[in-house]
Amino acid sequence: MNLKRISFFSILLFTSLGFAQNFNVEELGKAKLINVSGGASASGVFYSGNAAREPFTYFLNGNINVNVAGLYNIPFSFSYTNQSFGYNRPVLMNRLSIHPSYKWITGHIGDVSMTFSPYTLSGHQFTGLGVDLTPQGKFKISAMYGRLVKSSEYDAINSELVPTYKRFGYGFKTQYALEKVNLGLTFFRAKDEINSLSIPVPYELGVVPKENAAISFETSFKLFKKLQVLTEFANSAITEDTRDEGNTKAKNVASLFVNSNSTTTSYKAMKGQLVYPAGKGTLGLGYERIDPNYRTLGGYYFNNDLENVTVNASQTLYKDKLSLNLNLGLQKDNLDKQKQSQMKRLVSSISADFRANQKLNFNVNYSNFQSFTNSRNQFDYINQTSQYEYLDTLNYRQVNQNAALTVNYLLKNDKRQKQAFNATFSMQDAVNQQEGKTIAGGASTYYNTGLSYIIGYPQKDLNLTASFNSTIGKLDTSDNLILGPTVGATKLFYDKKLNTSFSTSYNTSFNNGDKVNDIINIRLNGSYIYLQKHNFSLNCITLFSSSQTVRNNDLTATLSYAYSFDKIKLRPKRVEEKTEVTAKEAPESTLKISSKDVTLEGTKAEIIANLEQLQNNLKPVPEEETEKLNKLLNGARMELDDKKFKEKTLDYLDQYNSDKEIISKYNSVLFDIAQKLNREISAKDENIEKVYVAAISRVNTDKMHGVTSEEAKDKAAYNKYLKLVERSKQSEKQLINHRWMMREFAMLAKLPKNELQNNESMAAFSKQEVNTFFDLNQDKKPAEEISAQLEEKMIPFYHQLAIEKAANDPIELKH
Repeated sequence: MNLKRISFFSILLFTSLGFAQNFNVEELGKAKLINVSGGASASGVFYSGNAAREPFTYFLNGNINVNVAGLYNIPFSFSYTNQSFGYNRPVLMNRLSIHPSYKWITGHIGDVSMTFSPYTLSGHQFTGLGVDLTPQGKFKISAMYGRLVKSSEYDAINSELVPTYKRFGYGFKTQYALEKVNLGLTFFRAKDEINSLSIPVPYELGVVPKENAAISFETSFKLFKKLQVLTEFANSAITEDTRDEGNTKAKNVASLFVNSNSTTTSYKAMKGQLVYPAGKGTLGLGYERIDPNYRTLGGYYFNNDLENVTVNASQTLYKDKLSLNLNLGLQKDNLDKQKQSQMKRLVSSISADFRANQKLNFNVNYSNFQSFTNSRNQFDYINQTSQYEYLDTLNYRQVNQNAALTVNYLLKNDKRQKQAFNATFSMQDAVNQQEGKTIAGGASTYYNTGLSYIIGYPQKDLNLTASFNSTIGKLDTSDNLILGPTVGATKLFYDKKLNTSFSTSYNTSFNNGDKVNDIINIRLNGSYIYLQKHNFSLNCITLFSSSQTVRNNDLTATLSYAYSFDKIKLRPKRVEEKTEVTAKEAPESTLKISSKDVTLEGTKAEIIANLEQLQNNLKPVPEEETEKLNKLLNGARMELDDKKFKEKTLDYLDQYNSDKEIISKYNSVLFDIAQKLNREISAKDENIEKVYVAAISRVNTDKMHGVTSEEAKDKAAYNKYLKLVERSKQSEKQLINHRWMMREFAMLAKLPKNELQNNESMAAFSKQEVNTFFDLNQDKKPAEEISAQLEEKMIPFYHQLAIEKAANDPIELKH
């Protein structure tokens, strides 16, 4: 065994540093034994203005990464400012996972997770073994076995810690391709060990040993040679308490694989999809139904109690010049009619891309998101616990509409000069209605317009831009207008080592026709790369703002130096080409550019249009990140040379993929927080309701109830009664606010991660806090800390919303 293999297995066996690593057994030992990379940077920020900031701050940062045998990274980093010092070193961890692969065999060893089906095993982490076998041919199989949950004893001192039974599980997924039909079978089973806890668990905690079996059948085949049919049916049986000694007959397939008793329940889920190729596009129809309370022990969260119908279509017409895409979806819950309210959601979107010629391109898109909530009378439910009646009445509707038009026109495109014009128009409209009427403060419409002109001189590495932007906002109480021009220039010097840019903009804002303020800002940036490892940069921003009462002048200058152990990627040197005079321009070439999961193919104009569409679909994005993307996109727009255009497009996609990954993490964190708060708020509902009912009961049973102040002879008793009335009103407000938040988080809990930003309240929260997430992520804060900070901000945010909307809230309590 050579030195590289010895080093690897020494790290694996004799250290407690946990890591997750994929590696190909065939490549083991071929990589360099030790590889060190990293860098250091220093920057100083000078500030002069009226803000509460230090006039001078400086930052020192450094990072070193040691890679061992191409398998394991050991990162070190430090940072120092005139305010604090921090460092980060590899942390001892208790989790280890490796994923060795050899040809068509991939193993999963240690603390890993696998997904067989969204209805069986779905991403639950386990400690054990897993394998994926994907040989060439008709048969594929995946399997797993391991511990899903550790045992945790009841602790009377730390009662907030919930005890858990030790849980083991196993399962497999098989797929077999016949001549015309593909078949799939998934099986998963998990069971808690009754004897894994020695300390008795209090009954009121509801912690009992469970057992679960889930089975799923999948098929895909073609009808009439073209119609693709995909189906899946799943059945999950759960025995809620395996200690029950009763015995019942199995009701469904999954029940055959568990010890059935009186606590055993069975749930079903089904999904179907039709895809039909039509012309140069497709037509699709989908249906999904999941029983209320559907779940398995193989996942942390499952969608349930929903019925989805989706329709989608795409088509390319007029010699591939026009591309159309249409999507429609309808979802509803309360399938068993047991809930007090039912919610329906309608989502529709349409987009069209028209390439009139190689120079002119139009893109139009429209989306409509609607949700409807209808509530039933709660009288019967309340009447069981109290003689006093109160009702929740609700007929609530949310409508969000977005429309956008983008026009790109390439005026001139040759080796000496490039000219382009871009126009963007967009509209965002949001309406909240109750009983068919718009509630106060529930309507807003924003119109955005952007016009830009770009002229570039490729041989001189010079680009000039001019743009004009405006935003019109129409709200219930006011009309807002912001408009102004921007001009800028970029220039490269010294074989592209020195990059300079300058821009200035002016904007003025009005509220109900009255001028609010004027703002002028000037930006100057320069960066120089020396010997491919040293990067010097200087950025200056000055801002002049004035209103009727205040004038502000701010100046911020940042001087930075960065050193990299690795070479800094330079732009390729421009090769001087001889100017050729031809009667006609050569037709624009077709390019193909790929980066991660994004593949673009077409002319430069077509690729730019695709990039714009990608950026429009990316949300929420902080303004700073949007500016970065726009700057990179403008750079690609101005580039004539195919090779340089490809490089700048890849630079854009690197930034886009980075932002997309962070936004995906952000939405995942929001999703987890929404699930957690939904559970916590729902758990508190009964207690808050009891407090309200008790307060009303004390008022109604008091001897002064129904007595006016003039009729009251015992003033002391009457004043005591008035205090009871005031307390009941406070309890009522608390319950109204709580019910509003409970309804909001119940809706959020049903939304997929990628649709959270379609919710108006969540979009408003994200607009306020997404910058915080990006900053924390950049500072490499632990995921738990990031989640905790966002949760701390989300609770008061929604509580304040509840207070503001209480007067017009659809939840009314009558007594």
